[in-house]
Amino acid sequence: MTSFVVAELDSPQSIAAEVSAQLESFLAEKAAQFEAISPDAAAIGEALTAFTRGGKRIRPVLLWWGFQLAGGRLSNDGDRSAANVTGLAQAAGSLELLHAAALIHDDVIDHSDTRRGHPSLHRQFEARHGSRGLEGDAESFGVSASIVIGDICLALSEELFERAQETLGGNTRARELRGTVRRDVMVGQYLDVLAEVIPLDDARIGERAWEVLSFKSAKYSVEQPLLLGAALAGAENDLLDEISDFGLPLGQAFQLRDDVLGIAGDPQATGKPAGDDIREGKRTVLIAETVARISPAQFAVLSSRLGDTDLTDAEVAECVEMISSSGGLAAVEAFIEDKHDRAQALVDIWAAAGSAADSDPTASAMVRIGASAQERLKEFATALSYRTN
Repeated sequence: MTSFVVAELDSPQSIAAEVSAQLESFLAEKAAQFEAISPDAAAIGEALTAFTRGGKRIRPVLLWWGFQLAGGRLSNDGDRSAANVTGLAQAAGSLELLHAAALIHDDVIDHSDTRRGHPSLHRQFEARHGSRGLEGDAESFGVSASIVIGDICLALSEELFERAQETLGGNTRARELRGTVRRDVMVGQYLDVLAEVIPLDDARIGERAWEVLSFKSAKYSVEQPLLLGAALAGAENDLLDEISDFGLPLGQAFQLRDDVLGIAGDPQATGKPAGDDIREGKRTVLIAETVARISPAQFAVLSSRLGDTDLTDAEVAECVEMISSSGGLAAVEAFIEDKHDRAQALVDIWAAAGSAADSDPTASAMVRIGASAQERLKEFATALSYRTN
């Protein structure tokens, strides 16, 4: 347990600024090394720098807060510890690079044309092939270049985390957790690829969908960044379990919302075409809940269209209407509400423990937070669960 009340958590904006500055510096250093190898390799650094700019910085924020919730100190008598801030920003930045690597490869796997409203990386390199008058197949070049750059990004993620370990001091539990994050997202990606070719009437479609949701996204997007930050602060297993009870349901709510947006999101907000998950053939929890509720005739239509990249907008709209009218969408919204409420309830328990600590320091063995930290966590949880992009 923490022996003191965590009165406040740093703002997402300040965390994002620290992490972005660390990433820019690190990638500038790496870009210079790439260009020193060959002027042709300058494109690698340029691509990674551009790709990692922007984004929600969800994982860095949660890693940072995990560190603070577990008692990690970023200041001493009001003065910020430069080493701790730098080390934490490096660790958080390493998660952004892991995330970027996963997105680059995910776009190749899903044949996605866009990412955050811009051409996906393999499409950018496909266009580069054409603009430079290179020989061979442009699409193949784009895919190959993106696979390699994604691999480089993954390697850089590991390098930056090792720097963080050196800055903050070696930590076996954190290093093991970092390996778990990397393993789970990769296994989750494979499970996602497999799910897309499993027949829609498979008996385990719902179970498979929850496996993909949890391991490809929910754990590595929310739960594991919190745990990694806590481990970097020296948290023991009981405290990690407590934080996990908050992080996992919130991560599941986050990904369930992503699944909803992948079907019925506003393209202007998401940066993805409407109904993109239908054309990509995603076997999400939303699809599984729909399959459990539709008629045989509707199932035949949905089964024939899921994964068809040539669907018209009207055909996609018919599938979206089927998902909504069947009750599948309402079921997923209910899941989101339940997961969100579970996370919120635990935050309230932590705040109650923080209040009790003023009069009785032995009142609870849970995380203890003040009103400001409580408000920040609850606002963030709601933003993740009910976002529109």
